[in-house]
Amino acid sequence: MTKLRYLTKEGFRNLRVNRLMTLASITVLFSCLLLVGVAFVLLANIESFIGSIEAENVIMVYANTDITGYDYAKMGAEIDAMDYVAKVESVEKGPAYEQILSELDDSLRAYLESIDENPLPDAYRITVGDMDHFEDVVNQLKLLENVLRVHENSSLARQMSSLKNAVQYISLGIIALLLLVSLFIISNTIKVTMFSRRLEISIMKSVGATNSFIKWPFVVEGIVIGIIAGLLATGAVWGLYTLAMKELSYIVTSFVNIKLISFIDYAPYLAAVFVCIGIFTGVFGSITSIRKYLKERKFVEIDDI
Repeated sequence: MTKLRYLTKEGFRNLRVNRLMTLASITVLFSCLLLVGVAFVLLANIESFIGSIEAENVIMVYANTDITGYDYAKMGAEIDAMDYVAKVESVEKGPAYEQILSELDDSLRAYLESIDENPLPDAYRITVGDMDHFEDVVNQLKLLENVLRVHENSSLARQMSSLKNAVQYISLGIIALLLLVSLFIISNTIKVTMFSRRLEISIMKSVGATNSFIKWPFVVEGIVIGIIAGLLATGAVWGLYTLAMKELSYIVTSFVNIKLISFIDYAPYLAAVFVCIGIFTGVFGSITSIRKYLKERKFVEIDDI
């Protein structure tokens, strides 16, 4: 335990002693994670926009004009029990007719009121939770009893489903590509750091230090660098996104009726992912880079430096 504490302190001491290379490693890792974070929030907002359009693509189910109150309520319960149905709203003909009358001019409203008959059927407004199963829900609705007709827009649903899937694949591809590029850049940065400290490693090896004794301080350095870079990247993405929301929120909502995502809902998860990526990258880069100098030779000749 004492040995572990000593090696951990050595790791923190090495961060201070080699502060220039530490700063370089943190900066590179921070920059890469920042790009990943910006791509994530941008793509999350695109998916949110698509979701808001999907929510507007509802299905209207009109009941037979002679349906009883019991059968109407039963129909609503059957619809609510269907798979992939996210929301069911009752649209009774009385309130619906009153709303239509209130929007007409006086003469036409007076004429319709004189008829003393409501021509509208009772209906249900249905929101589908998964656009991939939109047509499945429509087919189930058409099989219900007391259904007069079903009004829907399957073509729009198919287009939205295809668009959403495409955005998801593109999102995963961009983020994965950025992560691979980040790992490559960070790995090379850590290799440069290790190269500048090969004399230190060779001296420790020449006096009989075991591989694990040599590795642990570098592992500590990798963990600390990863945590710092991950937290800094989360804070930077948060700040940039908050600034962008102030500048663009009014413009976006004035053209389309959508809301930008709230970063606070994603911040804990993004911070956790960034820290984990940073720790993995720092530790993995340190271990793989130092292994070369541990296996290559027991010491490095001073003339080679």
